[in-house]
Amino acid sequence: FFCGVMVGHSIDPAEELVIKANAFFEKRDLKNAKETWERALEIQMGEVGNDIAVSDTLDSIARVLFFEGNYSECLEKLNVVLGIRLEKLGEKHVETAQTYKYIGHVFQEVGDDKRAEEMYRKALDIKLEVLPETHIEVTELYNMIAVSLKRQGKSSEAIKMYKHSLAKLLQIHGEDHFAVVLAYNGIAGLLMDQNRLDDALQMHDKSIEICLRLKQLEPDFDTDIVVGILRCKAKVLEKQGNFEDATEMIDTALTIQLGTIGEMDKNTADTYEHLAVMYGELGKFEEGNFALNKALEIRRKMLGDDHPKTKRLVQWLSITPNIEANNKAQALNDQGVALAAE
Repeated sequence: FFCGVMVGHSIDPAEELVIKANAFFEKRDLKNAKETWERALEIQMGEVGNDIAVSDTLDSIARVLFFEGNYSECLEKLNVVLGIRLEKLGEKHVETAQTYKYIGHVFQEVGDDKRAEEMYRKALDIKLEVLPETHIEVTELYNMIAVSLKRQGKSSEAIKMYKHSLAKLLQIHGEDHFAVVLAYNGIAGLLMDQNRLDDALQMHDKSIEICLRLKQLEPDFDTDIVVGILRCKAKVLEKQGNFEDATEMIDTALTIQLGTIGEMDKNTADTYEHLAVMYGELGKFEEGNFALNKALEIRRKMLGDDHPKTKRLVQWLSITPNIEANNKAQALNDQGVALAAE
């Protein structure tokens, strides 16, 4: 991101628009960020020999599309970016590697974990040629590959990858580093899959303990990481049937999000949905409906009525009152049976 302009430096219109777009994006004003980057792109496309600037702006627009959940258009833009960077920078360049990584993110988000792994491995191969293995950009790719392996059901390969990453991270950074937290959290997820729930909870607690220390050391520490761990821990508690504590974890995660990224964010919508599931397990249908409606409000504003995630929520809300009515009827029936038995 641009930090400012040197005195005496003449700034061109496209560059000025890029600065404004970056500021909008920092404020999570995705609509204005995207529109401003698109205006910058129009200018850049008309300039000769400006391919790298074009690829950078396209990359920025792709980020907005990713946050909006528009994965097909995001992938389309990233493939254009990749083509430009391969031609102008070459295969063995960190920016090319970053593009492979971002394409991997899109594939992972749409559930194509095999292709996500392929993209992450391409990025890793490049970065291992230009960076030491202990570099954070390398170790984070080990973690990403581990996630894609886990989601393909390759648990033994995934845990080896996480442990390899963790060893390198501890060697160079010690325990108090956000990537260490992610590695511990990833291992916890695999332990949960193996039904080693108490071990998984210990790993999550270890992650939370490190996060609390990091928050003291770095006031700007990324709270999205903390939110992710709390929600993962909630899933373990949910699997144990401990819905009260799971709900408390998710509610804490939501409180953090509302105080940081705010309500109008896809991750906040995800947490509202998770919370609604827990309220349903507890039979708190009124609270569950409230959480679902909040999630729907966010999805509609960010994605529109025709997006699959919005449609799914509309369908979910249409059947929730029936579930509530059926449960109440069952409870009354149970009471009647009990009275008749007396």
